[in-house]
Amino acid sequence: MAFDPGMRGLSLEQAPPLSIPMSFFLTAPLSLAAGGVVVALDSQTVFATRWAPSAAAAVHFGTLGCLAMTMFGALYQMLPVVAGAPVPAVRLAHGVHAMLVLGTLSLVVGFTRGSTLAFELASALLLLAFLCFLVPAGTAALRAKVKLDTVPGMRLVLPALLTVIGLGLEMAMGRAGHGYVRELARHHLAHVGLGLVCWVGGLIVPISWQVVPMFYLTEPYPRWARLGSLVALGGSTLATLLALFALPPSSSASNPTLAVACALAPAALVVFALHPALTVLRIRARRRRRVGESVRFWLAAMATAPLVLAAGVCGFLLDDPRWVELFGWLALVGWATLIVHGMLTRIVPFLAWFHRYSKRIGEPGTPSMRELLPDARARIGLVLHVATALVGTLAIATQWRPLGLAAGLGLVATGAAMLIAFVRVLAFEIAAPPRR
Repeated sequence: MAFDPGMRGLSLEQAPPLSIPMSFFLTAPLSLAAGGVVVALDSQTVFATRWAPSAAAAVHFGTLGCLAMTMFGALYQMLPVVAGAPVPAVRLAHGVHAMLVLGTLSLVVGFTRGSTLAFELASALLLLAFLCFLVPAGTAALRAKVKLDTVPGMRLVLPALLTVIGLGLEMAMGRAGHGYVRELARHHLAHVGLGLVCWVGGLIVPISWQVVPMFYLTEPYPRWARLGSLVALGGSTLATLLALFALPPSSSASNPTLAVACALAPAALVVFALHPALTVLRIRARRRRRVGESVRFWLAAMATAPLVLAAGVCGFLLDDPRWVELFGWLALVGWATLIVHGMLTRIVPFLAWFHRYSKRIGEPGTPSMRELLPDARARIGLVLHVATALVGTLAIATQWRPLGLAAGLGLVATGAAMLIAFVRVLAFEIAAPPRR
């Protein structure tokens, strides 16, 4: 197997040890399954109100345990390889991983048990984890000299992440009895909006400018779209910060909640409308007509993205709480984790192949990346993930408990399928019979 043309210009020799990104990537499916357990045990409450402790626990298993885990691992890999800027003290990543795991578990215990000690422990662990990640990763991002639009995209997400962390810690400490949040609705909207749109979406969009052409042999994204997206993402982050901290309280004539929503609108349009449309057009126009399972992950997620935007608008304007529930479910399960799942089906085998077999190209017995994770195995995860997203949508619409239980079990099965597939990739060299 030879390197794809899309890999030219990558500093593959600067890649971190395989154990660093892989520890984050293997934890993500475990967290997805753990969130499914929470949903299955209290499905009626989870799908009825976003303020339920079990709903908060399930959401943070998805956002911290799955999405943040994957994105941290991706940044540890992509900053040196794509941006040409190795992360200083990279082995500190193992400590970041451990603190993020323990902090997420402590936060879930705090939500489900109402434990003050658990909230305090979670706040300390997560603050340390994010600082130990942000300082080295931010240093690497600022030092990067590679002239790719993906690099400024990586830089733009860091202020959004920092704000999301600060707001989350403030609310967690409030639950622990240390002060309170005066403008809870405004802070909550900013926490959710910056987290999903400017942090998660703000990282998915620029990373896709690199990985979609590289892995799926598509044309590059147009220059105007990349520059416009960067302006919208950066502008929304700045405008949200102003709406959050510069406007007077809602008791005045202004409406800070509306101001936060308007500030997030440009980035939301990029993430949930422009980027999906351009991605689908590029995939459909590619010269290679074969559609693998990884491509289907992208197409399914891109089809869901406009529905996320529509549900978010309805949730903000209408009184029916099911719209907000639907927004959260589609954003996490039908869009973000679906993209992560699809990207990992390509990234995990690529990293395993690169670290183990790249120096053996042409030798007898050297496998291809597709042999490490065949489409048939990836298809199981895709079917489970899409079916779970659909069942959860029906559970929210109907509020029928058996559907909620099925959605929770679907998340468990999806996480298990992901984990089994990735472990088999790493065990391929041991399990595979000798090739002649």
